[in-house]
Amino acid sequence: MNKDLPGHIRKAFRSVEKYLPVVDIIVELVDARMPNGSRLKDFVGKLGKVSVIALSKADLADKDATKKWIEKYKNEGCSCVALDCRDRNSVKNLAKIIYSAKAKTLNSKNAPLRKVRRIMIIGIPNVGKSTLINSLAGRSAARAANMPGVTRSVQWIKISGDLELLDLPGILDFGLLRRGDLLKLINTIPGRDDDTYTKAKNLCRILYLTNNEHILPKIDEFEHNFDKFISDYARDMNFLIKGGNPDLQRATNDIVKRFQNGGFGRVTLEKPDQDFSEILARYEEEDSDSDEDFVNV
Repeated sequence: MNKDLPGHIRKAFRSVEKYLPVVDIIVELVDARMPNGSRLKDFVGKLGKVSVIALSKADLADKDATKKWIEKYKNEGCSCVALDCRDRNSVKNLAKIIYSAKAKTLNSKNAPLRKVRRIMIIGIPNVGKSTLINSLAGRSAARAANMPGVTRSVQWIKISGDLELLDLPGILDFGLLRRGDLLKLINTIPGRDDDTYTKAKNLCRILYLTNNEHILPKIDEFEHNFDKFISDYARDMNFLIKGGNPDLQRATNDIVKRFQNGGFGRVTLEKPDQDFSEILARYEEEDSDSDEDFVNV
C-alpha cells in the first residue's frame, strides 16, 4: 500500500487487509459504463478469494456493450453479472451467483468450519455498494446517498441465515486517481467539484473520443467547438440570465447531471473491443496544458 495515498484511502485498504482472513467471497463492484476503468483488478486479483464481478448501474449503460463485457469476463474465467442495485430481479441474479460461489467455498479443501459465509464488497466510491447491500439485506442496513464518500465506517450485515456482508468505504489507487476527471463524469471520486463548465467540456471530449457524441443534441453542428455548443444548449433550454444571455452555469450543471442520470440515453464510455488506455492517452494529450492530472480526494 502506497503511503502517499490520502489517509482515508489507506484506512480502507487496511480494513481490507484486516478482514480478508475471515472473508470467503469477494464481490467486485464496477461501473458498467467504464468497467475496466473503474476496476481494482490488480488488487482484487491478489486477494486469493472466490470473486464475482458485478457491473453496477447497468441501467445507465448500453445494453449491447454490457452483454459483450459479460462475455469477455466469462471468457477470462470470471463470474460476471449486470446489475441495477435498485432493481429486485437484478439483485436476485447476483444473489444466485453469490450462492453458487458459496458452494465453491464449501467444497474447498481449505473451507472454514463455520457455517456462515462472509462476503466483502469492493469498489470505488459511489459505485453503488451501500444500495446493493440494502437490496440484498432487504432493509436499510447501510447508509446510501447519490454522492461519493458516504460510507466511512466498517460493519457486518447479515443478509440470510448463512451469509454476511462486510460494508467497507470505497477504495482507490493511483491508477484510478489518474483517471479522476473521467471518474467524476460518472459521479465517482469523493469531493465536490464546482467547476461544472470544465466538467461539461471534459464530457464532450470523452464522448467524442469514445464515439458517443451523438447522444448530445445537435453537437455535430458545432465541429468540436464545445463552448459554442454549451452556449447554444443554454439558449435551447431557455437557461438565460439578465439581458437574455445564456446561463452557462445552469447549462453545464444540466448537461453533466442529465448525462449521469441517463437523461441523454444509455451510454458506455469503455467498450470491450477498445483499448481504453489509448483513449485515455489521447484525452490526457489534449489536456496536457492542464495541471490537474491528479485529483484531491
